[in-house]
Amino acid sequence: MKISKNTWLIHIFAVLHASVCLACNFLNIADDLMLTLLTMFLVLLICLRWRMSPMFVGIAAITVNIAGYFVGMGLAMFFGLFSLHEVIVNPIATFICTELIGWTTELIASRYSARHETSSAAPDSKSMRNLLVVFVAIIVLRLTLIFVQNGADVPRKFLIEMILDYVFSCVIIVWMAEYAVQSREAAEKAAAEANLAYYRYMKLKQQVNPHFLFNSLNSLDYLILEKSPEEASTYTHKLASVYRYLINSEEEKTVPLREEMEFMNSYLDLQKLRFPKGLRVEVDIPEEDLQRSVVPCSVQLLLENAMKHNSVTEENPLVVRIHTTKNSVVVTNNLVPKLTTVQSSGLGLRYLRQQYKDISGKSVIVKPTEDSYTVIIPLI
Repeated sequence: MKISKNTWLIHIFAVLHASVCLACNFLNIADDLMLTLLTMFLVLLICLRWRMSPMFVGIAAITVNIAGYFVGMGLAMFFGLFSLHEVIVNPIATFICTELIGWTTELIASRYSARHETSSAAPDSKSMRNLLVVFVAIIVLRLTLIFVQNGADVPRKFLIEMILDYVFSCVIIVWMAEYAVQSREAAEKAAAEANLAYYRYMKLKQQVNPHFLFNSLNSLDYLILEKSPEEASTYTHKLASVYRYLINSEEEKTVPLREEMEFMNSYLDLQKLRFPKGLRVEVDIPEEDLQRSVVPCSVQLLLENAMKHNSVTEENPLVVRIHTTKNSVVVTNNLVPKLTTVQSSGLGLRYLRQQYKDISGKSVIVKPTEDSYTVIIPLI
């Protein structure tokens, strides 16, 4: 959690609040509504940066304005007890009050974000418009307080003009936020499409690479010459099923876990001809979990990585265990170091992580230990 994520933003708004308060004191005009607008804008920006839901933003805006009103008055009364010039009392109180509001909002938003999947509930361009009702209601409430406090001293025409001015300001703030959300949605969509395209390329390249074809054709040639035509035919069908799955899943963002495991088993059968006793895969997945979904080639990619980075021998076999938990697929392998280190770019796992983030907002977890390597991928 990055508690300092919005430090600069909070400080800037605190200075801005104090400056507006000071300017209003010199000009002898009320600062209530302008400070209210700035406070709502600060809360909105913090919540947007933490990707909070519209309901959270609305509740935060209302709560902050009510609390800020009393905290600001209390701080002004407190500093008024000291021998400070009257002109600087309110700006100092406003600065501290804004810092308190900003950090409180930041703390609550960050804690809430860490405990909930807020990405799926983050504001979209349509829901942002509902915040306009909340903002306008806050402005009307503040104007009503001004009218009640001053009574007949506030002309009716002046009150109507103030309502129109500040409602317009609320519209501008929400429009700016909506534009920012739309821009972020467009950027995230473009990034997700680019990541998906590259992941598809990576997974296809992984299987069509010369080493895989060379080993597969050598194995097929061995079966034809040394074994039976039936075994060669079975091997050919499994090889075809691997590529069929790659082609069929090319446009799919997710596939049923059942289909992914069938694909993984076909791939495993191809590898077992090369490593008949050096590779062991243990699978424990309940029937109900097979109906859940995963990113295509995700389990197979983890099996491939285990084989790539470990020695596979009869004397010290590579053991890969695959099981499911409540919301995850867990793939664990023992570590059997190779004599020569294999260079790896890590692109396969990197783009697998990105796919899960783009599709579900969930994370792929990697847990290496001294004698094992575990990767946990979410079930969707």
